[in-house]
Order: sequence, then structure tokens, then C-alpha cells
Amino acid sequence: MKTTKCILFLAAALGCFTQLNAQEGLKMVLKNGSELNGYISRQRPGENFTFSSTSATIILPATEVSSITDNQVKYTNLSAEWAEWAEENNAFIGEDENRVLVLSNIIKKNGTVNQVRILERGAKIKYYTVESDTHTLNWDTISVVKAETRSKELLSGVNRCYKLKSGIEYEGEYVEEVPGETVSLFNKNGYVDVFNTAEVLKDTRVGVNPNQSLFEQSSLLDVVELKKGGTYKGIIFERNYFEQPSDDYLLIQLEDEKIMSVKLDDIAEYRKETNEKYNPLIDVFLEENEFMLNRHEAIGYVTEEVKGVICFVPDSAVVKLQKGLISLETKLKNPLQSQQLKVLKAYQYKDKKKKTSFYGFTYEDIVKSAIQPIKVETSVNGTTKMDYNIPAPGFYVVYNPLTKVAIPFRLHN
Repeated sequence: MKTTKCILFLAAALGCFTQLNAQEGLKMVLKNGSELNGYISRQRPGENFTFSSTSATIILPATEVSSITDNQVKYTNLSAEWAEWAEENNAFIGEDENRVLVLSNIIKKNGTVNQVRILERGAKIKYYTVESDTHTLNWDTISVVKAETRSKELLSGVNRCYKLKSGIEYEGEYVEEVPGETVSLFNKNGYVDVFNTAEVLKDTRVGVNPNQSLFEQSSLLDVVELKKGGTYKGIIFERNYFEQPSDDYLLIQLEDEKIMSVKLDDIAEYRKETNEKYNPLIDVFLEENEFMLNRHEAIGYVTEEVKGVICFVPDSAVVKLQKGLISLETKLKNPLQSQQLKVLKAYQYKDKKKKTSFYGFTYEDIVKSAIQPIKVETSVNGTTKMDYNIPAPGFYVVYNPLTKVAIPFRLHN
């Protein structure tokens, strides 16, 4: 059962990482010291798996290398990935546009790799590459699987829940696994839980955002091919393990929301496909008196009262938006303060004596014409988002009567 769980737990790693870059997130460390960054794209239970890498650090015995040719590549001829890597690792020679990066071509006994960065030479060759590639690997070549925790700005994602034979349950982000030995989860309290894979009875996927479906929070779909023919496509959200591996089964939610139970012994292959329904929610960090309208920076103006009109003089920085759903984001001392924020149509007034104009609204407008938010939610980071449905074009403000601040915006068709 230990070998079976090793394979199945790694199968679970296929789609549990929902980073800002949807298909990346895993670091596969091999027993020879090589490190692959990317994701598992295909598995054949009991045989091997395919890892799709977006970058990698590869270690080769010197005996496998026939020759190495170094080349100086000008900064202007580098790909964006190599330019970024060279900047971060202080690897450039020279200055400004004349900078060069030394990249190498390696001729091996069984092929050639081009445009790689040599990190170590001697008894072994260690090189780094930013080229995408696929690697067919056996399970016993893996030392450890690692993953970074989600960014705090990401409000969507999938957590893993494990129930052990002892009755203990763990929930958190998958951060590390030693195949066939231990799994590590980063929990909500900020530390890592480590437990033995042999103790697991059930492994479940849970969306971290209760306002989104699992499909909206998972970047990749599971494709399960059966030995007797037939394919299921959806999200594997539960695996159950028993003393007899032949009894182990999984539950997969299909795209039409049906749930299918599949015995693990009946599965010929797992694959991954991009999930078109993936809709991650990205948070924004704001301080008090900082505002964003539909993710555009907005300026709040302090108002004054002139002859019963609450007025302000906006400048050219007023946000221009399309009519429809308007989302205001800010940080409030108390989320209940959102009830005070009202959207009002602002009108242009002219001061004939001073020959100036300004925008404003009246107390009667506040009482009779204020548009209330249709939805208010505060993220775990303390950012409050208020949605307003405004169908008609015009010049509007979000007004806070407590601070007497107006945040203007103009709506177009």
C-alpha cells in the first residue's frame, strides 16, 4: 500500500497549486540533485509520469558530456527570461546595452542542449535552462516535491484536507512531499503540519474561497482514462484509501457537475488540461484613504458646502469607466462603514461672480437618489470591496459623509 499511496499522492499534486501563473508551482527535486520547475502533465499509475518544466537546473556526470562551447550573447539578443535571470543573479559582463551573458552549448553522448548557463564544471556538470521541456521520469527518481505557498493577494485556490487513521484531520496548502514517507501542509496558523502518508485514510480538495466554485479556483482539469475505455474530465476532489489497495477509489466532479466514483485499479492514465473556467480573484493592498475603482487608482476630494451644495473641484485625474458594474475597493477601520458610502450623480454648477465651475450634489440627492451597493465583501487582507450597479452614463461620486470625501468617476456608454 505504501507504493500505491506514493503514486496516488503525487497524482494529487497535478492540480492543487493555484499560483498567479496558472500552470506552474511545483519544484521536483530528483535524487541526482536536478531540480525541475513546472507541473506534472501526465501519469501512468505503476509506470512513469511526464513533468512539463518551464525552467530547470540539471546535473550530469562529466562522463556523459563530450564537449562544451561557450558563447557571449548580447543583452539585446537575450530572451526576456534570460535577461531577468541574469539581472537577478548578477551574471552580466559589461555595462548597459553592451552587457553580455555567457551561455553554453553542451554536446552529450545522447544529444545536445543549447543556450544553457553552466553553474558548475568538473566531475559533474550543473547547468540552468529557461527553455520549456518535458521529462519522462520514474517514481523512484524523486527525492522531494516542493511548492511555494499562495501569494496573500490571491483569494482563490485549492486546499488539501487529510483524514488520518488516528482521527486527526489536517487542512492547508500542500508545500512538500517526500514520496512514500511524509506530506507537509502550510496551515492557516502559519506553521507546517507534517504527517506520514501511510496514515492517510482520505484526501480531499477544498476551495479556499466560499464564494467561488471549485472549478473557478482550480487552474487545471483532471482527465482520467480508464483501462476498459472511456474518459472522465473534471476535478478529482476526493481519494479514499483502504487496507486493500483494490478497494481504493476517487471521486471526480465532471464539468456538468455530476460526480463519478472510480476505482483506482480501473485507471490507466491521468492527464492535465487547462481549465477555461478558472477565474482567480486577486486582492489589492490599500491603506485608508486609498481607493480603486475597477482596479484603477482613484482620488478622493475633500468637499465643502456652498449654499446647500456639497461641492468639489475635480482635476484631469478623474477615472473614466464603462457603464455597468462598478467596484470600489478601499481599507476601512470597520467594514460596517461601507453602509455609509453612497454613489450619487454629481452635477456641474457655476459661480458667476468668481467665473468658476465645480461639481456637487445636495442633501436631498443623498436622501432620495443615493445608489446603495448591491454587494459588500471584505477580504482576509482587510480590503473592502463594494459593488454598485450603475446603468446610465454620467458623472458620479462615491461619497463618504463621515470624512466628507468624494471620489469622482465618469461613466461612458
